Amino acid sequence: SVGLTGRITVLGDGARWISTFFRERLADFVNKELLVDWYHLVKKCYELTGMICRGRKAKASLMGQLIPLLWRGKVAEALLLLEAYRAESRNTDKLDELCTYLTNRQPYIVDYKESRAQREYIGSGHAEKANDLIVARRQKHQGMHWSLATADGLAALKTLALNHGWDRYWSDHQVLPLAISA
Repeated sequence: SVGLTGRITVLGDGARWISTFFRERLADFVNKELLVDWYHLVKKCYELTGMICRGRKAKASLMGQLIPLLWRGKVAEALLLLEAYRAESRNTDKLDELCTYLTNRQPYIVDYKESRAQREYIGSGHAEKANDLIVARRQKHQGMHWSLATADGLAALKTLALNHGWDRYWSDHQVLPLAISA
């Protein structure tokens, strides 16, 4: 099974269900990695520091120190920075929430600078755009309800059309591969 030995990278927004999916559903894949999408990591930090810090200037200062650490994948150092900030925090519950978020996702937070230099994906923008093109535009209108089977079927047909495989499928009964092999 070539597909189980090829490299697979899953980019996610940090949601728990994604790490559960990664561990359980992709358990048989040998060479796999899960990464927290850079955009969503920064967004989470930005949102929570807004509740942690006392004003914009304090937030800008903390983010100015936190983001470079996370950009290099230095989660342990980021956690130390946040702990050192505890005395200045206006909301320690939100500080704890951010620390827990980073701790739980530490295995999935990489050196984004190095990944970027290696021309590897650090964001899920392409996948989110694909979801918009394949699923959302057709299936997410007011009052619409879909079963898993019909939603999957529509997504498969839309993918076929976007990949210019429509004619090949209907005339030659060929389906384009969903993944490429290295």
